[in-house]
Amino acid sequence: MDVRGTPGAARLLAAPVALLALAAGGGAAIATGLVPGRWPGLAVVVAAVAGVYELVRSLVILRRRRRAADEWLRTATGDFVAAPYVWRARQLTSPRERRTLARTLRLLVREAFERPVGRRRPLALPAVRAHRDEVLLLASRLEHVEEPVTPAGMLRVVDLVTDGAGPLWTGVQDDRLGDAITTTLNLLRPAC
Repeated sequence: MDVRGTPGAARLLAAPVALLALAAGGGAAIATGLVPGRWPGLAVVVAAVAGVYELVRSLVILRRRRRAADEWLRTATGDFVAAPYVWRARQLTSPRERRTLARTLRLLVREAFERPVGRRRPLALPAVRAHRDEVLLLASRLEHVEEPVTPAGMLRVVDLVTDGAGPLWTGVQDDRLGDAITTTLNLLRPAC
């Protein structure tokens, strides 16, 4: 989970990181023999357990914030983004995210047409084979980072790539992938 730019992430993660650092430092001190006895070892274990618990709790909170922002942004197809969700819109429309998704789409096209050498089996991507040009067009649109895109469109691309039951990954050569890409390209275009 990418927490860069997420409001409150540093504050939420400060306590678990401090507890885990304390546990690591205490463990090193005990291991080197600087601190003898049973009680310091118990304190290190308690700090480690508390640090892991707090880390998991903080990541759950951050995931909920991200999910709430994504739910709102899916419905916002225009240029307006509510203030509480601007951070997530910036993450989604960043050049880094766009290039990563474009690389993934190009890799899937390459994988769909690759002939295996040796024991490695290629992915079965008949929908990608049937709609190669549309997938490459979507990748090209993402790579043109000077052209603005909407967060809703970027979420649609993320869903397309990550949904294992979606049209990109199905073993069926029908028009669902082509229709999904056309809809995604339209959603990527900001309203004028």
